[in-house]
Amino acid sequence: MKFICDDMLGKLARWLKIMGFDTYYEKDLPDNKLLKISLAEDRIILTRDAKIPKIRNAKNFVWIYSSDPLEQLKEVVQKLKLHIEPERFFTRCLECNGLLEKIDKEKVKDKIWPYVYKTQENFVICPECKKVYWEGTHVGRMKEKFEGIKNN
Repeated sequence: MKFICDDMLGKLARWLKIMGFDTYYEKDLPDNKLLKISLAEDRIILTRDAKIPKIRNAKNFVWIYSSDPLEQLKEVVQKLKLHIEPERFFTRCLECNGLLEKIDKEKVKDKIWPYVYKTQENFVICPECKKVYWEGTHVGRMKEKFEGIKNN
């Protein structure tokens, strides 16, 4: 399942990417471009924009009621009956939505802080935008939040 989030749902888009869902988000994306991408790439529109449901071409959309990003995520999971698969967590780039790939520690030495290089062993990189990721302490906290969503 692929998504496209409107301008009001940037944080939701980030959470969906963290969970491994293919999620397109572009700040200040005009409605006509949002619809065009949705149709061309078969993406479900996630929106808080009252105009979207009224547009004739907007067929595949989910209206999001909450203004809280975690509540928005719960809404999407419940409305679309999404299966939360922990093995998919942290597999997408938060910047460009690309699929992350494992990379040898030596190859990222010049791309990260020295402390991170010393304290971490496993790294992934986005082949598209070259952003490097590693599993810091924040990952455990995020996984706990996902468990709360999964169990509701």
